Amino acid sequence: MWPDITPLLQQLKAECSDKAWLITGNHLDCPLASVGLDEAHLQRLNSKELLNRPFTERFAAALMLIDDNDEAQNTQLTIGRLRDVLAERVLVLIPEHSQQWTTATMLGFGFKRIAALNGWQAWGFDIHTYKEVPDWLNAKFWANPQNWGKYWW
Repeated sequence: MWPDITPLLQQLKAECSDKAWLITGNHLDCPLASVGLDEAHLQRLNSKELLNRPFTERFAAALMLIDDNDEAQNTQLTIGRLRDVLAERVLVLIPEHSQQWTTATMLGFGFKRIAALNGWQAWGFDIHTYKEVPDWLNAKFWANPQNWGKYWW
C-alpha cells in the first residue's frame, strides 16, 4: 500500500537520528527497513488509539498514509494532534487525485508539498521551519530600542 518513500525517509532519518518515531493512521505497515530505522525507536498506533491516548512523549517524526476510505473527521483530528502536540516533523501521504484531501486542505493544516510520488503526494510539516522570524522583529524597529530584551510583559 505504501509508495516508495525511501529518499524522504533517509532525509528524515538524517534530521532525526535515533529519536522516537511514530507511524499512525489506518495503514501501519510502513516499510522502514530500507533506511535501517531501529524498531526500538518506533511506535505504531492507529488513529483511534492515538486520539484516545494521553500525551506522554513528543516524537521526532510521525508518518501517516491517508486514503479516501479513511474517516475524514478522525483523520483531521489525528493530523492536528500530530502537528500541534505529538511530533516535531510530520510526513503525510495522500492519493494524488484525492477528492477529500485537496491542496487547499493540506495548506490549511500548514503543510508544504514536498514530493510527488507514483500516484501519491507527500506533504510535510516541520515545526522548526514552519514560521521564519520576520526581519522587522529586532531592536531597530522597537519603540524603545534601549529596552530591547530587558522587559517582558
